[in-house]
Amino acid sequence: MKKLAAALLLVPATIIVVGCSRPPEQQFLTQYFRAAKARDNTTVGRMAAVEIDPRTQGSIEDFSITTIGEETRIPLTFTPLIEAEAKAKETEQAFLKTKIEYQNANIKLIEEVLKIEQMNPTAKLTPAQEKIKLEWNTWREGISAHAKATASATAAIKAATGLAEASLTQPGQPALDPKTFSGETVTKDVVVAATFKSPDGMTVAKTLTVTIERVAGNGREGRPIIMKIAGL
Repeated sequence: MKKLAAALLLVPATIIVVGCSRPPEQQFLTQYFRAAKARDNTTVGRMAAVEIDPRTQGSIEDFSITTIGEETRIPLTFTPLIEAEAKAKETEQAFLKTKIEYQNANIKLIEEVLKIEQMNPTAKLTPAQEKIKLEWNTWREGISAHAKATASATAAIKAATGLAEASLTQPGQPALDPKTFSGETVTKDVVVAATFKSPDGMTVAKTLTVTIERVAGNGREGRPIIMKIAGL
């Protein structure tokens, strides 16, 4: 009898230990959903690339994690993008150098054409002026095209490094250096059963899939960032 009583006393203790052993994703998502509901944009911006606006979308009132998917790891390097930007800048500078040489060699006629464009755009040009105008327009189009190519290459780096910067930027840690970084993107999906409250006060049950990513590399482990929430 004493042995049975002792066994019964041990069972609840074991259940409590298991019940309290929550995965780190539970606390992470709890903090995020609370911040979103409170419109704490600073916290939300630090934790996620997506937001849930309680005024227009609704809020998560309660949730439980049903499954946590396995992590997938994809190699991450920015070298090709860095090289593409350097090539675009090099090409642009070479083009501008040639353009300046042409401009210096034809400055008088170019200035004449530009003045006519400002004073009387419909005025008849001499054959020499017409030739310069066509050539100068081509140079101007080239300037715009090369500037756009360089800007696009720079924007591609910024877009690609967004997750890495968000994940790895932490107090006391050096800033991300895309030129030297080599690592991987770590992704996993967490499925939750959520109680969702709409802006008009209606409560419904929803199954949400939260995609969480982080970046690891160069001896550093980045913090998790919520990149997507499906099922809202």
